Amino acid sequence: MATSAKARLREKFETERRRAAFFGFLPGMGVGIIVGDTWINGWAGLPGGLLVGGDAYLLVYGYETLMWRREHG
Repeated sequence: MATSAKARLREKFETERRRAAFFGFLPGMGVGIIVGDTWINGWAGLPGGLLVGGDAYLLVYGYETLMWRREHG
């Protein structure tokens, strides 16, 4: 029973980790588009948004993974 509960907790965590990382990606992409379009070049908006959004996604995903390992081994 304990293994089943831990497996359900892990499954819930995996879902929440991807969700949180995606919600980190969205504002990161928005900031990247605005900065790239405004201060770099009009054509740098979308690539800059994807780059900053991807960095934000990786940052949140990595942090969530680190905290899971710290708390649950």
